[in-house]
Amino acid sequence: MAHIVPLIQEIMPMVMTGTISVTKSAEVLPPPPASQALDESGERTVPGVRVISRNAVVDKSDKLSARVLIVKPNSSTFIHHHGEQDSIIYVSSGKGVLLAPPKDDDAEEKPKRHTIEKGDFAYVPAWTENQILNESYDSELHLVFVQSGGAPVDVDLEGWSGPRA
Repeated sequence: MAHIVPLIQEIMPMVMTGTISVTKSAEVLPPPPASQALDESGERTVPGVRVISRNAVVDKSDKLSARVLIVKPNSSTFIHHHGEQDSIIYVSSGKGVLLAPPKDDDAEEKPKRHTIEKGDFAYVPAWTENQILNESYDSELHLVFVQSGGAPVDVDLEGWSGPRA
């Protein structure tokens, strides 16, 4: 019986193959509706929207999901964590700061700053509080998140080690 287990493990992926799923960029980042206003550079904008999150690959696997996050100039995400999900962040364009919680939950201590820019990867362990800043005044920060779970989890907090927002 012990000799058959490796054989089954080799054959099963060939017998029970999955289905490839492609999410087109237009589905992740659809063009803005014509009703939106134009900003100084001629780009269409949604007034008041400073961070855009779009699912890219969700509910296709119970092990992984992916999404795109766009942080507008001079904006930030909430302080948050991703629950029990580990996250890998890839910076596809722009430059920003990934903040980590202050040491020892010291209210006077400032968060640790990690500069991130195009081409960089960052790993954020499960339950680790973080915040993403775009301190630029003229360019967006585009990020691709891959998280260990079928759908991305974000738990927004009122502050470092604070209650849920």
